[in-house]
Amino acid sequence: MSDIPKNKFTKDYYDSEYFAGSKGGKTYRKANGTLEQWSYWNLEGEWLGCKPITEAWKEMFHPKNLLDVGCGRGQIVAYARDLGIEAYGFDFSEWAVGDDGRYRRTKREWLEIHDATEPWPYATDSFDLVSALDFFEHIYEDDLSFVMDELYRVSKRWVFLQIAVSGTGGLQGRDESGYVLRKDEEIPMGLEGCAVAGHVTVIPEDTWIEKLERDNVFLRRDLKEYFISLVPNEVIGNWLQNSIIVLEVMEEL
Repeated sequence: MSDIPKNKFTKDYYDSEYFAGSKGGKTYRKANGTLEQWSYWNLEGEWLGCKPITEAWKEMFHPKNLLDVGCGRGQIVAYARDLGIEAYGFDFSEWAVGDDGRYRRTKREWLEIHDATEPWPYATDSFDLVSALDFFEHIYEDDLSFVMDELYRVSKRWVFLQIAVSGTGGLQGRDESGYVLRKDEEIPMGLEGCAVAGHVTVIPEDTWIEKLERDNVFLRRDLKEYFISLVPNEVIGNWLQNSIIVLEVMEEL
């Protein structure tokens, strides 16, 4: 039987099988109806790539504090703290943030369990840097505008995004146009292999950039290239196939 929900991904989906795959992972139906399993298969929650990524952010943005949105098990938060950045994070998953799933070096008080589609529990202009890695593809299209507004509200200046986009193969989509899943619609069997990661909005990079546009937000392609020059390709190879977006948020006049 498939683990894919009939019409909406909820926080319960993001459990130990999603992150650690201790029993084989999440079961989904392939286009031909046969069953397969998928997971991050990461029992310890370690990813050494967090070190060069957070070091690059420190050099680029000089943040005193940081918020990692959709932080998962909190690895980025721990590595940012190693560099003296006052880092926090929140995630939808109780398992990832709780004692069972949380990365061993991340303290519980640094993280919040929170639904990004509800008002964020942080003051306006709270963070020098707000990051969201493999996050926006998990947000239903109807919620994107609110979530983006909250992202900009809590950001003092810098936003760093990494988004899975269409046309890159694997879980990301079958073709360049991608797909958009609705909360109240059943997920087609042919898309379960893409959606098993919880990806509900998989669209081209240009479409993401259009959705992120605000009068006081500026796309910084130069800083994207600077970041790429600082981090080894073997660390961010998958990111380079998807979309890295750096934004500068200015005060509204």
